[in-house]
Amino acid sequence: MGFADIISAKKVTGQKGAFLTDAAGGCQAQGCEQSAASQSAELARQIYDIVGVTGLDTVWLSTDAGVAGLKISAQGTAGVLLGPDGDAAAAKGLLDALLTAPSAARTGISADAVNQIRKIATEYLTDFAETALMIQIKQSGLDEKNPQPEAMAKLSGGLEKAAMMIIGPSRAKEMGEKLKKAIS
Repeated sequence: MGFADIISAKKVTGQKGAFLTDAAGGCQAQGCEQSAASQSAELARQIYDIVGVTGLDTVWLSTDAGVAGLKISAQGTAGVLLGPDGDAAAAKGLLDALLTAPSAARTGISADAVNQIRKIATEYLTDFAETALMIQIKQSGLDEKNPQPEAMAKLSGGLEKAAMMIIGPSRAKEMGEKLKKAIS
């Protein structure tokens, strides 16, 4: 069952839009702009990293105009946008369904992607690249001969986070974009 099929099957009262970003940064969106969906997923990941509470996997943001629910997992981030009278319980079910669907996970990342990650990290982090790579590869649990999407996403995110302290946020974001392209 694909992204659009899941949204059609899980009817949510008051739903304005939904999106799914996979572990490598690929994004599918319905009822919202893809770039906004990607930025929302990144916001959810940042909140998740900052708060750091074990078991916290869903972020709900509320305004007078409606509610946004963002759920984070190893497969990626799913989001749903609701109007003021939206059904949050049904939206949670949709978030779960999007993240557990087989289409939510990417497969087939080439071993060459790891070499591309090394090259990009060296380009931006120069003398610090090898140390940052060594630490982030270990933390991500990456098997360099058989890279999995979840581990590659963790590696990319970890390198970007480390780069913020070394080269600053704007250059780190630029590097992060290149890393995401290398693994997609």
